[in-house]
Amino acid sequence: MKTLFLTFCFCLLWAQSADADIKLSPLRVVLTPDSPVAEFEISNPSGRIFDGRASWIDMRATQTGYAPALAEERAEMSAAPYLLVSPAHFRLKPGARATIAVSIRDGTRPPRGERRSHLLIEAAASRTPIRKAGGGLPVDVELGVSAPVMLRNGGEAKAKLEGTQLLRDKDGLLLLSTSVVPQGALSAYGRLVASFAPTETPEATQILGMRRNVSGFVDADKRVIEIPLGSASLGPGKLTLAYEGEAEFSGRVFDSRTYDVEPPAE
Repeated sequence: MKTLFLTFCFCLLWAQSADADIKLSPLRVVLTPDSPVAEFEISNPSGRIFDGRASWIDMRATQTGYAPALAEERAEMSAAPYLLVSPAHFRLKPGARATIAVSIRDGTRPPRGERRSHLLIEAAASRTPIRKAGGGLPVDVELGVSAPVMLRNGGEAKAKLEGTQLLRDKDGLLLLSTSVVPQGALSAYGRLVASFAPTETPEATQILGMRRNVSGFVDADKRVIEIPLGSASLGPGKLTLAYEGEAEFSGRVFDSRTYDVEPPAE
């Protein structure tokens, strides 16, 4: 068991919000020779009509997100050559929904292990008028969303937690930082759950924070995750951090670490 000492390091948290006018779900899909077809749903909650198209892009995983894949990286990781998307073009009226199917090409045998491409949905608004006192100005609004599609053929997903630290955000509140390190041939997927048991009342364990939709992609050495804990102090006790599987890994715990928490020396 390790001991976590509170580090007085201030980390700036950037809150990013997007007012997207098209929505894509689910967040990810997995295709295998036994499950060669999956569906995404696109919805248009806006008051505009969108003409859209579906295509593939290749993004490599980084420690904190994604970056465009280089040509040599695409050759090793791209799932797009083995996949089909239908329909490739669509129109969505306000409030409408559409279904996009992704599938393994007939007669294709995916290579062993895992490959990944991202389904890209691009939509341009059809002559949307902006109302002004002097009339309307027609404009086109370009939008885009994407979601990873994993193509798998054998292999196992494993991951471990490393480099866990207690930090403080810009407001002085506790922030748990950790790294998900992939260990297997397949990417791990799940949630990080941080719980705390005070030394004096260990039975009063409580969940301090959680991050969902956490992937440990095999093409990145690690994924760095931060979990706001919402308090300024913890006091002495034991902090447990668990990486719990979700979706196809539901019910599995990839890794769990417990740390002794001690207040800073005065």
